[in-house]
Amino acid sequence: MAPGGGFDGEEGCRPQLTSFNAAGDAFLGNARRDPSGLLPLGTVPTNFGRSAETLDAELRQENAELDALQIAFDALLYCRWIEARLVRAELAAGRIARPVAESRMAALRSRLQRDLTRAQAVLDSLEQRASAREAALEAAAPGTREATRRARAETGATRRVVAAATVPLRLRPEAAAPEIGRVPAGQAVTVRPAQSGFALVEGQGGLRGYAPTGAFQIAERTARAVAGGGPLRQLAATNIARRDNFAESLGLAREAAVSGFELAS
Repeated sequence: MAPGGGFDGEEGCRPQLTSFNAAGDAFLGNARRDPSGLLPLGTVPTNFGRSAETLDAELRQENAELDALQIAFDALLYCRWIEARLVRAELAAGRIARPVAESRMAALRSRLQRDLTRAQAVLDSLEQRASAREAALEAAAPGTREATRRARAETGATRRVVAAATVPLRLRPEAAAPEIGRVPAGQAVTVRPAQSGFALVEGQGGLRGYAPTGAFQIAERTARAVAGGGPLRQLAATNIARRDNFAESLGLAREAAVSGFELAS
């Protein structure tokens, strides 16, 4: 968007940007209220006496909003990536001069940086709300703090593994996401459980992306960390997983801003 709040005339991802901004407004705007009807968006809840039912409703709503945010952010990043590929392709085909390509790519990087700044603001708001809600969750469901800490540790645990066969890496933890690289058979990489049966894969030479956990024979342990903890505990754990996934997407996007939005020399 332009500095005044409108779209600049060359914005090529207007529908995706509109969706992302709307999803971010669920955490940064001024209209949303929590399930109790008392807290406008951006207000950090401090009523530690909220009931389990209120917290349950709040977490379910936030999880749904996080799903919408993740989908919108992924779609916007993919659109930016396609725009960058198009600029490089037009330059390679001789349809545009290099100064024109450099100008267009610089504009793309500027738009992406604005996207990332907003995404970071959303993430900061999410973490602030989660921190303020922690005491209320613990009071309503004792043991939640420790259970979610273990779940986050399990999710964040990395392992060194070897690919049994060539493994495609995806931009997002989804089978239909764009392929952004491959792990050759026999190559050692580190993996960290992500979501939906996928792992975040990292290797030498900047190799990074998502692949099915089964490709590396790693166990799904996150669900066991919260099993039997009750609905509120499990909701808290799924909320953490969604926030962590958004943070991982933001990290990948920052790396793409450095290496994926340049012209070939």
